[in-house]
Amino acid sequence: MGYLFNKHLLGASALILTATLSSSAIAGGFSIREQSVSGQGASFAGNAAGYDLSTIFWNPAGVAIAGKGITTESHVSVILPDSEIDPDDVQTANPVLNLFPVGGNNIDKVAFVPSSYGSYRINDKWTVGYGFNAPFGLSTEADDKVWAGQFDFREAELLTYNFNPVVGYQITPTLALGVGLQVQYTDLELKQAAGTLPGFPTATFDGQDWGFGFTLGALWTPTEGTSIGVGFRSRVNSELEGDLTVQGVPAATQAITTDFDLPEIVTVSIRQSITEKMRVLGTFEWTNWSIFDTTSAVSDATGASLLTINTNWDDGYFLSGGLEYDYSSQLTLRTGIAYEWSPIQNPNQRLVSVPDTDRLWLSVGATYNYSETTSIDLAYTHIFLDEERINSAASGLTADADTSIDIIGVSLKMKWGADHPIGYIVDAVN
Repeated sequence: MGYLFNKHLLGASALILTATLSSSAIAGGFSIREQSVSGQGASFAGNAAGYDLSTIFWNPAGVAIAGKGITTESHVSVILPDSEIDPDDVQTANPVLNLFPVGGNNIDKVAFVPSSYGSYRINDKWTVGYGFNAPFGLSTEADDKVWAGQFDFREAELLTYNFNPVVGYQITPTLALGVGLQVQYTDLELKQAAGTLPGFPTATFDGQDWGFGFTLGALWTPTEGTSIGVGFRSRVNSELEGDLTVQGVPAATQAITTDFDLPEIVTVSIRQSITEKMRVLGTFEWTNWSIFDTTSAVSDATGASLLTINTNWDDGYFLSGGLEYDYSSQLTLRTGIAYEWSPIQNPNQRLVSVPDTDRLWLSVGATYNYSETTSIDLAYTHIFLDEERINSAASGLTADADTSIDIIGVSLKMKWGADHPIGYIVDAVN
């Protein structure tokens, strides 16, 4: 491979690695919080404290609330982002960018996030279950491919598929513990303009890997009407193996490997009855995004590190409160508000393809008990994000980012046995 191509390939590698951390803006960093429609309706307040099987995602001990027989849940959220990057009219850090359009460029794409859960109670002590989720990812794409930000980003897609089998054990009538295994497949594809090559062809990195982790949790009901849950999702380490390809250049493919670790999460939730029909909900969550301090790409051919990037992200925090009301034996209403502190707190940390920042969540939702074996959840959320600055260390681009997000969710919960589905209002029916 010639010296000239190696030079441009190294430049493309630097920019692509910068985009490696930039595939979603639905929660802090590139987490996907939309793993539960019932949880979404209360802005995820009380999500680890055992309302339905979707608790498994945050707290595997939540499987212990399952009744006899088999219970299944299917959740899907439609995410409707509106995100625009508006480069400064004059680019001073890298004057070459002034040769390209600097007008606002939309980078948002509609996304569908599915998740599913199941459980089977073995006896009074033991329950087994599973969760199937996409805990990180989503995608963004610039409407205009030739623009001032093309050396940072043209398109990014990160897909994760996480299978989480869990076991719950009821130690006492008021305390349950849970443990689970994470088996996760990660697929990352990133595209952007390749350095100073004529015509600015697209450089693409596409890499995949399997990773493994675990989950732990406890669910405590110290008194009737009070439920407290604590859950832990471990870090999942991956080593993405793939190719870096530049269009239109002979012999323009090189195999590279990138370490890609996804952070651990700790969630603490409470559900507290204040009347026979009303409950207050709360959640605090910490995500260890500070593990994204350094990211490197290594050439498989030479073993040399093509680039080391210091991202210097902070940890992420999430705090929510909600209210739930049993309107009737068939209908439960809920609402919630949350504030999320992004791991990106200054323009030098902010990435072009996902301009993450602090955000405010407002949500409403409902559960409708169609029958003793079937219930349906609906939820709507609007997320407010402040307009923020971007200062790209990779290309020198400076820009404003303006984003808002709407989310619509629906789920179906079914009981394949004698008992009602989890979340069904038992007392009101009997």
